[in-house]
Amino acid sequence: MSTAQIVQLQQDATLDELNEFRRHLRTLGPVQRRILSVLMPQLVALDQAGDSDGALSIIEEVKTILWEGRRTRH
Repeated sequence: MSTAQIVQLQQDATLDELNEFRRHLRTLGPVQRRILSVLMPQLVALDQAGDSDGALSIIEEVKTILWEGRRTRH
């Protein structure tokens, strides 16, 4: 597999993940969206600072919020 093919696969996976995130985001209530609007910049800052443990902690919080939204909106 060439480097270009690997990069394309990574871009496709990222696009799929982004689309999935957007799909779930549309199902959330306003409170959950506000919480995410606070957590996402923190996630970016931790990622840029190289704090993978902190970033993983935020990701777990985001997953919990998305899961709660799925349970409460259906």
